[in-house]
Amino acid sequence: MTSKFEKTKGTKIGVSSVPVTEEAFQASGFPASSVTFLDAECATKEISFTGGQKSDIDVTTLCSTEQEQTNGLAAPAEMSISRNWVGDEAAQMALQAAYENDELRALKVVFPSGNGFYVLVEVRQSSWSVATSAVVAATYSLRVRGKPKRIVASGS
Repeated sequence: MTSKFEKTKGTKIGVSSVPVTEEAFQASGFPASSVTFLDAECATKEISFTGGQKSDIDVTTLCSTEQEQTNGLAAPAEMSISRNWVGDEAAQMALQAAYENDELRALKVVFPSGNGFYVLVEVRQSSWSVATSAVVAATYSLRVRGKPKRIVASGS
């Protein structure tokens, strides 16, 4: 038996060119043909997604034989994008505009297999750093709004 995995080289990343509302993102036809995604993979080094943790609600009663829990509300998922700073790249300008104007943007992450995700995000923090490596780095901290939508490769 061989290992199962997703490769990272060749992953496509896109940022919606304009703000996207929660209603439009949740619509069954998302993404509509009117949503344009700006390429962001050639400056991006890493994307990290962490699903929101659900709070525990203790429902233990006097007749319980052990402590009982049920899932409460989930905290929002979080993402971060680490990339090279490219001041005139359209995708980075869209992320920066989303931060400056408190806009929601859709992200599209598609792995080489064709599988991936759409997520609706708000940019919580935008940072850049300069070090002796001679490359300016940028990091965006994102809060995911709602649940990610899966992209399933055709034939999967």
